[in-house]
Amino acid sequence: MATFVEAAELVLRAERTPLSKKEICQKAVERELLSSRGKTPAASISAAIYMSMKRLGSQSPFVKAGRGRFGLASWNPVNHKDNHGNSASTFKTAASRVLTEAGKPLDVQTITTKAVRQGYLTTTGKTPSATMGAQLYVDVKRRKDDSVFVQLGKNLFGLRKWDINALRPAIEKEEAKERSTARVDAYRRSIVGDPINVEGLVYGPLNENGVIFLFSKIQDKLPEPISIEAIQPAFPDAKGRRKTEKGWVDIWIEFEYKSSHYKQHKHPLNECDVIVCWENDWKDCPLEVIELRSVLRQLNLSR
Repeated sequence: MATFVEAAELVLRAERTPLSKKEICQKAVERELLSSRGKTPAASISAAIYMSMKRLGSQSPFVKAGRGRFGLASWNPVNHKDNHGNSASTFKTAASRVLTEAGKPLDVQTITTKAVRQGYLTTTGKTPSATMGAQLYVDVKRRKDDSVFVQLGKNLFGLRKWDINALRPAIEKEEAKERSTARVDAYRRSIVGDPINVEGLVYGPLNENGVIFLFSKIQDKLPEPISIEAIQPAFPDAKGRRKTEKGWVDIWIEFEYKSSHYKQHKHPLNECDVIVCWENDWKDCPLEVIELRSVLRQLNLSR
């Protein structure tokens, strides 16, 4: 049989994650490193670990890893602090505990949120998730196969001790995401309107901006030409003047892709004179509607 200190160190090396005295004791008995005949073997292990830490100080193989939990000093640099006063070992210890309890890979934001909420992590930093991600990424990169953690995606981490079956769903999900992204990048298509070839505009509008651009190209060709004096971000979109027999009359204009969008946007009827759109789909519209699609046909401008 091993001593309490030897048994605890062997169990922690095998598990690669912080454990309580009861968990260390249970696994030591299962591995036949200790006898279960003692009345309080867990208490004896705890006392042996504390004694090692007290007598050996920084030379002890053990470190306190949260309330009632112990880890190995070799896992994390002791007393290492980042620029925000956060302990590296605290972040990784908290992440290990959260992942152990979850039993599945988690993203950095979820790990951090759970760690803070459950009291495993206390930090004064403004971006704890960023610190957590950096600590886990550096640990995996530097320690490689000796790291307690494995990285499964850009921000997804799990525990190395897990069986591959526990990791497979997350791995497959990440692989599927990468394949999907690759397909989208490879086969992304642009969507355009019908060919019109009017004044440098090759295709018909698919949105309000396209309507405004097309109108600017043909406004002086309308049966009653319209001159735009101002475009504004608020309703209505534009102030213009229309040529009539009596002279140039001022009008307020609202641009829409479809005339019915005016009604959907709940614009007042008494504050606009003309709706300029690509498609007039509002039957019995109480306002004047200039449908550019029809105007192009009437003027024989579309090629």
